Amino acid sequence: MSRRLLAIALAIMSGGTAWAGPAPAGPLGGVKTWAVYYGAAPETAAELARFDLVVLDPTRHPPLNNVKRHGALLLMYVSLGEVNIHSPAYASIATEPWVLAPNPNWPEARRLDPRAPGYERWLLERVVPAALTGPVNGLFLDTADTPMELERAEPERYGGAAEALERVLGVLHRAHPRALLVLNGGLPLVERSRPMLAGVAVESILTDYDFKAQRYRARAPEAARERAAALRRVTALGLPVLALEYAPPDDAAWTQSLITKTRAAGLIPYISTIGLDKVFTQTLR
Repeated sequence: MSRRLLAIALAIMSGGTAWAGPAPAGPLGGVKTWAVYYGAAPETAAELARFDLVVLDPTRHPPLNNVKRHGALLLMYVSLGEVNIHSPAYASIATEPWVLAPNPNWPEARRLDPRAPGYERWLLERVVPAALTGPVNGLFLDTADTPMELERAEPERYGGAAEALERVLGVLHRAHPRALLVLNGGLPLVERSRPMLAGVAVESILTDYDFKAQRYRARAPEAARERAAALRRVTALGLPVLALEYAPPDDAAWTQSLITKTRAAGLIPYISTIGLDKVFTQTLR
């Protein structure tokens, strides 16, 4: 393990001082705080406006101008590898062959095959333009890992899924060159797609939500080190890394520990509950 990799891994595990990679550059270089909120309560706008960057659901959200009143950057959620059956965009594709089986952890989400021409048209001609409507700065691109996991598990059946996602990102970027693109996960895509991306988000480096038991847990130390190691190439690219961790809302000590450790590693933390349906302001302190 290199010195730099060792430093970031140890920092994430211990909360100590860390090598944080080059200073993040680009349009998100000044972002110190961020939030993810997929609810629509109007009263949350005042709290969300205190963050530097906010991620919202394009189909239901607080008043956007209120969220942006202090200059927050606003990204809208777009799922690359899954679609929720309650999404307005689902009905038109429900019977398409590239709409696959449910995600076991999220039964209302259907996995998608990005290699299909119909998928690309649906995403780029319907989903993305709708998400970019209004005073929006860009997109928070989620679930890229889903088709890549299918490709890893069944390469003969799903081979080319990662390449298809890379192609779709390129088309999206060329069609909307001013839109800030943040990829949530999908780390194998990051290096090849670096010129298109403003930042990267990573979930659950230190935490591991148990969907079956519906319980928040700390990730095992070795697994946390492995996830930290996967960030090495990303931080070396100078991209801002947004860290999203999940913890119970009544455990202030654990939440503060997560904030301290992720910041020490040069990451930008946000701590929430698994539903992402409430606003938590601990990272503003």
